[in-house]
Amino acid sequence: MRQLSSKLLKYLILFFLLLFPIINLSLSYFSRGFGISRTLVLNMSSIGSEEVDLSFIPDIDYTSLNDEWYNHKIEMIIITPNNSDFINAMKPLMEWKNEKGVKTIILSNFSLYEGRDDAEKIRNMIKSYYETDNIQWVLLAGDAQDDLIPIREVFNPDVSRWQSPQRESVGGEDYKPTDFYYADLSGTWDNDGDGRWGEAPKDTYHGLDEIEWIPEVYVGRFPAINGVQLEIMVNKTIKYESNPFMGDWMNKMLLAGAISSSTPLEDEAVLTTYIWSNYIPNDMEFTHLHRTASSFDPPTPPLPNRQEGLTRTNIFTEMNLGYSTAIIASHGIVTNFKDASGLNIFTAGQADDLTNINMPFLLYGDACTTSSYDINDNSIGEILIKKQNAGAIGYIGAIRVSWYFEDDYNLAALNRGNAKLFWKEFFENKKFQQGKALYDSKVAYINSDYYKIGSQIGDKITQGSTTYDFERKNIFTYNLLGDPEVDIYTNIPKLAKNPFEDDLYEGQLVSIVIRDDNNSIIPNARVHFKTSDNKYYTIYADESGVGKFRLPKQAYETYNVTISGHNLIPTHFNFTTLPDNSKPQIIEVNPVIKTLFASSITTFNIEAYDVNSGIEKIIMLISDNNFENYTQFSISNELLENKNEFTLNTDKFKPGQYSYSLVSRDYANNSQLFQDNTYKFVIPNPIIDYVLPVSLIIIIGIAGISAFTIYKSFQKYSGVVR
Repeated sequence: MRQLSSKLLKYLILFFLLLFPIINLSLSYFSRGFGISRTLVLNMSSIGSEEVDLSFIPDIDYTSLNDEWYNHKIEMIIITPNNSDFINAMKPLMEWKNEKGVKTIILSNFSLYEGRDDAEKIRNMIKSYYETDNIQWVLLAGDAQDDLIPIREVFNPDVSRWQSPQRESVGGEDYKPTDFYYADLSGTWDNDGDGRWGEAPKDTYHGLDEIEWIPEVYVGRFPAINGVQLEIMVNKTIKYESNPFMGDWMNKMLLAGAISSSTPLEDEAVLTTYIWSNYIPNDMEFTHLHRTASSFDPPTPPLPNRQEGLTRTNIFTEMNLGYSTAIIASHGIVTNFKDASGLNIFTAGQADDLTNINMPFLLYGDACTTSSYDINDNSIGEILIKKQNAGAIGYIGAIRVSWYFEDDYNLAALNRGNAKLFWKEFFENKKFQQGKALYDSKVAYINSDYYKIGSQIGDKITQGSTTYDFERKNIFTYNLLGDPEVDIYTNIPKLAKNPFEDDLYEGQLVSIVIRDDNNSIIPNARVHFKTSDNKYYTIYADESGVGKFRLPKQAYETYNVTISGHNLIPTHFNFTTLPDNSKPQIIEVNPVIKTLFASSITTFNIEAYDVNSGIEKIIMLISDNNFENYTQFSISNELLENKNEFTLNTDKFKPGQYSYSLVSRDYANNSQLFQDNTYKFVIPNPIIDYVLPVSLIIIIGIAGISAFTIYKSFQKYSGVVR
């Protein structure tokens, strides 16, 4: 037993002798490797930039910032005939749009663009501005009837194919007009080059659709034949936006649903009831007028809303009382809304006699042919939009025959689906600008369940498709008369609250929340800035009313601000920027080095701050020879960033001791150098450097043990032999 213990002790001693270098190496390595992972609270008495030459630091590139303020992109174009009366008539609207921050220009030189006809030249002009400036809004300032601003005739023989022997009440049977041509800028609309624009796949040589169906811009039209008519529409639009007549009319909607068919029984009151039940917000009032042939009985709406029978007299009376929005769902011809019995509901004569002075409405005419502005100047749509100080601020109606399905239980298809989705986009999705509501509802229709999986129509599931002429027609026959950019009131507007009460500094990143004077948030508000040296810049707040912008580096500059938005009176403020003379600070640095098998990438966690314009850049200089030469690294805030915590990763460094300095710079171009003899870190030798000597020790140890074992075995064997 004593002999065994002695033998075990010898082996243990030998084992620890072999292990000692490895333990020593590991302790040495890891103590060095993690010893520099510590926070350095920097000395605030650091060297100021005025004492050190910092010319090696690249200048701040203000190009993109200045470009935003001095070269703001165009947002809206107004297209007129090359006629001074039309151009001069549109100038006040252009000036108003620019004043509120929608950068707008007037164009009349479309003849200079390529195209087989004026319509294609105009479209190519729109397309060029969309590609360079990403424009959103297009206003066609001229009538289509005399080709002042032509409309595109699309090949679509829908009525003759699907409802023979019936015919269009106006225009030809094969070609149908649409301004959707100017909104959907993809492709040429005549891919096979046969001169038949917008053909369905079955009508083209290659079997492909010539329309993409996704609009890039929002289009409206002022159907004027001269400058006088244009002035009427321009003045009505400017007053509506800049100085509206305040009243309860701004918070009201009128809905009128007529009888579509007596055999079978079809009532449009089902649609209008659905709209007020599902989309009109609780803080709006409405009046529902209806006639029904079926057993459908609209539910009684909650007070103070009203529901009455639909007659020609009471719809005229209600319109004169004043409403902000309206829908009439019925049959129609150029000069009349009517129901299935032939009863006139609302006529062109009544439209011309309206007395809703300074209370113009947005009217959706869910009916055939009430807006045939390419042929007649006496259509209901044209009369309403041209009505001086009254009538409509916007009219959405069909240029030709439009369609509906009988027994459309889900109100999903054609006229009913289009109308339903328009008001869903308007109220539920808050698309209060009339052009946006119209064209986005077309996209919503194509993306609806009716198109994707089908909907119950009668006793079967029917699926929508743009391969059918009548489906194509319904999408492109509803067009907007009016300015597409106009924001429609749904409540009495209020003034904006001043968001610029705090001091603002040159170069500062400013974050504001737009509220009205009741402290309610204004989603998607527009904030426009203008200065005496021609700065011109517009931002849009998000859904939460938050807007961000960075000011240029210029002290003592006065900014004139106009804030506008939904249910907001354009409100004016101003502020003057203060100089930023403060130095940006660095609070602490935490270098983290983890080296195992190769040269190390060092990470520096840096905390910095600047009280005024904000940190623009942190620059680190690293040297292993007391800055006789050095390597430079940097990390920056983007224009709309204001971070105070940064993570900077360096290149791989070889083992050794390094010194570093830091430079902080703000957006007003103030810099500060942080330098101290304690700003050092060590890169330890990687563990691979110790593998060879340790391996040699282990090999020698193993050889020694083997030799010792052989020696002892030999002694034992010799003893046995003796």
